[in-house]
Amino acid sequence: METGKRAEFPLVTAIIAAVNVTVFLISDLILYQKQDMIAFYMALNPFLVLEKNEYWRIVTSMFYHFGIEHLMSNMFMLLVLGTLLEPFFGRVRYAVLYFASGIIASGVSILYNTLVLRESGSLVFCAGASGAIYGLIGAFVAIFIFRGKQLSVQEKSRMVFAVFFLLFGGLFEKGVGHDAHFGGFFAGILLGSVYCFLLKRKVFSDKQK
Repeated sequence: METGKRAEFPLVTAIIAAVNVTVFLISDLILYQKQDMIAFYMALNPFLVLEKNEYWRIVTSMFYHFGIEHLMSNMFMLLVLGTLLEPFFGRVRYAVLYFASGIIASGVSILYNTLVLRESGSLVFCAGASGAIYGLIGAFVAIFIFRGKQLSVQEKSRMVFAVFFLLFGGLFEKGVGHDAHFGGFFAGILLGSVYCFLLKRKVFSDKQK
């Protein structure tokens, strides 16, 4: 992808990754004896959000992971996608894209577990950065749609393969929050499309980071 003058160090991506790793080190290594308690207070649960007004879970759940493999897989995708998208959109817009996608993903998860799973949904605890990361994938789709002419054939093929694999590769795995993934993905497409439209109209300038 062409980034022009926006080619810069992905500071926001680095900070988000650092916070995720720090939370894991504290919860799973330093305070490992209280790990279950930390997970309980940081994870997303629809009953505790809606009935107990514990809205902080919508955000804290984006920074907590269930184990090292969960963390490493999400941080790998964050670094791969973020180092491309953050310079392309600019730091502020990228941060809005990431957190808006994560929050919408949490909202979709709450709705799904409340309206579809109902009583059993109140027992579900969700965590991880994947909802926000799928928003980044959705933004790539928006770039493909609106600025595809600027992409090489190789970039297009890699993008299509990555999106297909990430969306459907683990579709039938149990214990995976597919509802949050798809919520974040479509949020990313929507916001990414708005960004691409405004960039095309040159509403954004290179100084607007």
